[in-house]
Amino acid sequence: MRITLITCGIVAAIIGVRLFAGPPKTASPELLQLRHLERYVKVTERPFEMHDSTVTACKAPIVPDVIPTNPHDPSHRETAFCNVYVNAMAKDVILSAKGTYPVGSIVIKSKLASADDPTPHLFTVMQKMATGYDSTRGDWKYTVIDGIAYREMASGRIDSCIECHEQYKETDYVTREYLQDTGLTKR
Repeated sequence: MRITLITCGIVAAIIGVRLFAGPPKTASPELLQLRHLERYVKVTERPFEMHDSTVTACKAPIVPDVIPTNPHDPSHRETAFCNVYVNAMAKDVILSAKGTYPVGSIVIKSKLASADDPTPHLFTVMQKMATGYDSTRGDWKYTVIDGIAYREMASGRIDSCIECHEQYKETDYVTREYLQDTGLTKR
């Protein structure tokens, strides 16, 4: 009887750890593929140096009393770079700059502290949702994910993302500046 109680206690502890320490419950299976970016189509030849205003707007949510170490935080002294990946659904539209992205399209920015940094510090993800999700802004869902812990930090209709992407309405709210880059220059 004692062995059964100990075994049940161990199983309950393992289940509890899996429930509370596991991946966020709101993450879709597609987002969990961030650990395997090779499964996506990389549309940037090399890391693109992000414009300072984009670096400032495109960052992790501010957490009180935390010293910023994120390269996308405005108090960080360095600039930031990104690689851009898309899923198969988004490939033709992003490369041609024609049409509207189909529902299920994914655009991922893998953000780096430097052009030669192998480790993304932050991911920002755009996911095309069904008509009606946010009809006045292209039905895009934005998600910010910590690149070290792979934890979702914010998701949904994120104001700073929406404000930035409004200027790209003609290309279904997706910038293509990084596709025009021929070197590591800001655009």
